[in-house]
Amino acid sequence: MSRTRWRWAVVAAVAAVLVAAPVVLAALPASARVDPAALRAHMLASVNRPYQGYAESTGSLGLPDLPNLSEVTSLLGGTTRLRSWYVAPDRWRVDEITGVGERDTYAVPGSEFVWDNGQNQYTQIVGDEPIRLPRGGDLLPPDLARRVLSNEDKVAAVPAKRIAGIDAAGLRVTPSDPQTAIGQVDIWADPDSGLPLRVEVTAKGQHAPFVVTAFQSVSTQRPGDDVITPKPSPDSGFTTTDAPDVIGAFGQIPLPPQLAGRPLQTDRVGGGRGLGFYGTGLSAFVVAPLPRDVGGGVVNAMGKVGAKTLTLPRGQGTLLTIAPLSVLVERSGYRTFLLAGVVDPALLTQAAAELSTLPRRRS
Repeated sequence: MSRTRWRWAVVAAVAAVLVAAPVVLAALPASARVDPAALRAHMLASVNRPYQGYAESTGSLGLPDLPNLSEVTSLLGGTTRLRSWYVAPDRWRVDEITGVGERDTYAVPGSEFVWDNGQNQYTQIVGDEPIRLPRGGDLLPPDLARRVLSNEDKVAAVPAKRIAGIDAAGLRVTPSDPQTAIGQVDIWADPDSGLPLRVEVTAKGQHAPFVVTAFQSVSTQRPGDDVITPKPSPDSGFTTTDAPDVIGAFGQIPLPPQLAGRPLQTDRVGGGRGLGFYGTGLSAFVVAPLPRDVGGGVVNAMGKVGAKTLTLPRGQGTLLTIAPLSVLVERSGYRTFLLAGVVDPALLTQAAAELSTLPRRRS
């Protein structure tokens, strides 16, 4: 397995469970108020509501310079600028704007196309991608809000805000699982369309959110087909890959059906190909096997920024917590696993202890 493909595995593993400096809102009166349970249902139903707009996501999570995790650091430790055009779950486009160009992602039925402006390269990914690299579009307010709301139903009203010229109604999600490290998620939406407009994610024990994503301008007008259709030029590069080839980077080590009392959600990881999500919602965590050399490099870097060494029943662990994120590398025999989640470190420690007792085999 090439080091490049394993780099994808490490990044995707950590980012899969992640959902700041606040964006300044217009100081205009906002009076919208809707029953929070009804607003939650309205937001979830908006998945079929077309829209187009410009959003910014700002993260203030102080991740250290760990090897192979620069993509995660940029998403959670800086500002991501996004243009989006959305028609349906399988028909959309998101442009991530950077200081040197942009990276555009198009979804069409059965495929996705990624246009890298700097490389002048189109890549078509055929089939579903249950596991993939994180990208800026994952932090768009509608996407992030629906992921949170799909597994959390304990909501309460919060004061309305004026967002992108809309009097937006708000609700607060308070996670019910005590082992999540997330204290609350505040979400505001257009009360007419249900479209989520702003999301603030705050860790337990903190007053300021560590991630804020919000539309700066937005419209519920349906985008034209010409805008969301990929159009490779004759002089651009073009490659095609199958989604299972991407998943293949995660190895074939069988994972147990349950860890730390949390069931393996195999439907979220392509049928269980060596990388798994355990649990649901904001208390989920991810487990990924790593080659020993990659795991060793991550452990060395974690040790330089204050990680703790743990003694496990049949192995050793290295735990780093930067609230609300916890990352743990478990090593026993010839196996190395990476565990990550916005959860109580004790939950990852218990899961790592159970992993260390799995029957061993050389890999």
